[in-house]
Amino acid sequence: MRAMKSLLFSISLLLSLNASVMAQPSEVTATVDKNPVMADESFNLTVTANDDVDRSAFDPAPLLKDFVVGRTSVSSQTQMINFNTTRTTTWNTVLIPRKPGRFTIPAFTVDGQQTQAIPLMVVPVSASNSSQGREIYITTELDVSEAYLQQQLRYTVKLFLAKDLQRGSLANPTLANADIRQIGKDKEYNEIVEGRRYRIIERNFAIIPQQSGTFTIEGPLFEGEVIDNTRQSFGFFNRSTPVNRVGANHQITVLPIPANYTEHWLPSDFVQLHEEWQGDSSQYHAGEPITRTLTLTAIGVVDEQLPAIKSQYPANVKTYPDQAENVTVEKDNNLVAQRKESIAIIPSEAGTLVIPEVRIPWFNILTKKTEYTVVPAKTLQILPATNQQSVPTPAAPAANADSLAIPLSTTKNETALLPTQQSNATFWQLISAALGALWLLTLLAWFWHSRTHKKSNNTPVPQSEHKNSSHSEQRKQLNKALAQSDSRAIQALLPSVLAEGCGQANLSLSQALQLLQDEALSLEVNRMLAAQYSKTPAQWNAKQLSLLLQTHLNKKNPKTGSSFNLKPLYPSQS
Repeated sequence: MRAMKSLLFSISLLLSLNASVMAQPSEVTATVDKNPVMADESFNLTVTANDDVDRSAFDPAPLLKDFVVGRTSVSSQTQMINFNTTRTTTWNTVLIPRKPGRFTIPAFTVDGQQTQAIPLMVVPVSASNSSQGREIYITTELDVSEAYLQQQLRYTVKLFLAKDLQRGSLANPTLANADIRQIGKDKEYNEIVEGRRYRIIERNFAIIPQQSGTFTIEGPLFEGEVIDNTRQSFGFFNRSTPVNRVGANHQITVLPIPANYTEHWLPSDFVQLHEEWQGDSSQYHAGEPITRTLTLTAIGVVDEQLPAIKSQYPANVKTYPDQAENVTVEKDNNLVAQRKESIAIIPSEAGTLVIPEVRIPWFNILTKKTEYTVVPAKTLQILPATNQQSVPTPAAPAANADSLAIPLSTTKNETALLPTQQSNATFWQLISAALGALWLLTLLAWFWHSRTHKKSNNTPVPQSEHKNSSHSEQRKQLNKALAQSDSRAIQALLPSVLAEGCGQANLSLSQALQLLQDEALSLEVNRMLAAQYSKTPAQWNAKQLSLLLQTHLNKKNPKTGSSFNLKPLYPSQS
């Protein structure tokens, strides 16, 4: 029994020593499945080690210089025949050459063992007479070979399929330091090329280089599986064959910004500036907001490249710009960028208002010259504020009743009044005289009553009682608007209330604030207006505005001697 144990121990020790000897492979080989290969098709590189070695022992990085390196799969296999155990480790890497020529797949060192280098011939696609090699291929097209910095390049990729596609993915082209984005959706159509029908998938890209110099745009890589009708199918399951294709490369020269160009850099072949005015330009009033919208449109750029629209306005208007809206859309295989700016303009006085022109520079990539898109100056006629009463037009003096009844003289062509007409004239004269007498009696009665009423009443009645009552009602409405933070109602009531405080009538809001010369009040009113006309949320304090108004509205009116007595917005609790 002890001898049996000793024998088994010796056998296990021998097997472990044999395994330690086999820990390193005695041979590593490298092979390719195609040679020569076409410039746009894939081939497989297989590296095999005759032992179970670490899966990370093979590194395909040296191949990146001349090939597109696809996925690498690793498999291990163990066989035992007549107590003889063999182990193998296999790496399979997909490679795609980018250009024709003679290349060498270098030797690889795997766990201390080295493979043999493999010379490889890559032939152009046109040199191949094999129809099998042209069942799937990719073409690429670039609209220009020379462009300016940040100019849009139009890049088109077409995938030609003569077999049914089961699955697949098409990567984007690559260019260092560039913004690459797909434009639109994929297009699918059929076309006959050299007597063979192809299903074509077309994809368009916009490439915007961000660095000047000479670069290579590397074509996109297609990886997929096509249905192989030459192999036997089982039931409803079709066999598929993996395929890989790559598009051709393109050289591009990116020119820098011209040395003598000093404006904002905007390379395009079309730029336009457009303006819109809200409402009827013949009905603009002082103190009322006017909305102006400026839209800048450029083709072949993204919205980040658009400059701010620098519009200027006279000193007698207040402006409240809204936050700009930027957007980039796709149209006709082009990028179209837009910037929209809206400004609320409030003229402070009536009269002629001249808005200066707006000028935006841009670089025309077709003419290679600096151009300008211009919105010309605009003249507006501003009407008086709506709270100002226009001076009534004097009526024509009434004609004398006698002159209407009997002409002073008659010419030969005029017919003399008939007796009936003379009697009618006399009748109307009597009526007019009676009415005049009644009017005189009424006037005397009113004079006597007013004298009597003055003597009996010790409290004098102000002549502006009616006016004060109307202003009192406006102040009540203003208190209510302040309590509710109703900026529109406050804006409507402030001009007339402040005008009374200044001892004047028919003032606009801007004129009244100018007469009061209170910077804090003007600032708070401007904050209120900015919050009202801006689309973005803005803060203003109704309580602060009420406190600032009390300083002026509780003063005596210089003409009437009355005070406004504006109630506090937030009275203290006693």
